[in-house]
Amino acid sequence: MYKNRKAIKALLVFYVVILGVMIVKAPAFFSFENAIDILLNTSTTAIAALGMLCVLLVGDIDVSVGAVLAACCTMTGILAKAQLPLAAVIMGAVAVGALLGLINGVVVTVLKLDAIVATLGLLSIYRGLLIIITKGSWINGLPENVLKIGQGRWLNIPIPVYITVVVALIMWFILNHTEWGRNFYAVGSNQDSARLSGINVRLTRIAAFVVCGVLVGAAAVIYTTRFGGIQSNTGKGWEMTLISSAVVGGASTIGGEGDVSGVFLGALLVSALGTLLVFFGVDALWEQAVQGLIIFISVASYAVDFKKLKLRLSGGGEKE
Repeated sequence: MYKNRKAIKALLVFYVVILGVMIVKAPAFFSFENAIDILLNTSTTAIAALGMLCVLLVGDIDVSVGAVLAACCTMTGILAKAQLPLAAVIMGAVAVGALLGLINGVVVTVLKLDAIVATLGLLSIYRGLLIIITKGSWINGLPENVLKIGQGRWLNIPIPVYITVVVALIMWFILNHTEWGRNFYAVGSNQDSARLSGINVRLTRIAAFVVCGVLVGAAAVIYTTRFGGIQSNTGKGWEMTLISSAVVGGASTIGGEGDVSGVFLGALLVSALGTLLVFFGVDALWEQAVQGLIIFISVASYAVDFKKLKLRLSGGGEKE
C-alpha cells in the first residue's frame, strides 16, 4: 500500500496548496453553497469510481461504464414514468447495472479477452441498443417523488451527499473487513498465489465487475434525478473520469493497490477542477487540457518508487 499512501499524501499537499492560493485569489470560493455544490458534483463520480476501484483491484479495467450509466439512467427514467414505487425504480437501475457488469465480467474472464478490448466493444453494443430502444429521444417528466433523491435536501445538505457517505462506508467495510474484499486485493496482487490459496480467481474477477455495475446503477439514480431527464449519449467519456479518479487516488492499473479514501479524494479533485478553473478565470476552451495536465502531474508525483530509487543511488538496490 506504499504507493497508495504516497498518492493520498500528494493529493492532500495539492489540496493545501490550491486552497492556500484560493484564499488569496478568490475567497468567495469558500462559501457554504460552493462547497455543497462541489460535494454534490462529486457524489455520482465518487460512487461509481468506487466500483471502478474494485475492477482495478483485481487487475482488470472497465471502459464501458459510461454506456452502463446511460442504460441505468434510461431504466430509472422508464420505471419512474411508469409510476412504480421508488424502491422498485432504484432496484431496477441497480439490477441493470449488475446485469451489464455480469456480462462484462463473464466476457472478460470466460472468453479470456483483454479487458480494455472487450469492454470497449461492449460499450459500443450498449450504446447502439440504447439508441434503438429510446430512438435517440430524451426521457423527461419524472415524478416529483423520484426527483427528491437527486434534488432534495436534509439539514440543508443534498441527499446525494448522504448517499455517497453511506456507500463509501459500506465499501470501506467490505474492502477492509471481509474475505470478499481481501480476495480482490489478493487476486490483483498475484493471481497464481491467490489460486493456490484457494481463492476462485474467475469468480472474484466477475464479482468485481458486478460490484462496479451495481455502484454505477446507484450513481445513475442520482444522476437522473438530479437533472430530471436523460438522453442516450449520457455518460459519454465518463469512463476516463472514473479511471482518473481512482488512479489519481492511488489505485494501480495492474491490480492490488488502492482504497476508498484515496478514490474519494481523487473524485473530489477531478470534480472540483472545473469550479477551480472558473475562479481562476481560465477560459472554458482550456478546461479539459488543464484538467488533464493536473491529473498527469498528480499521478507523476507518486509514480516513482522513491524507496527503490534511494537504494539504487546508495548502491544497495538491484542493478538493471
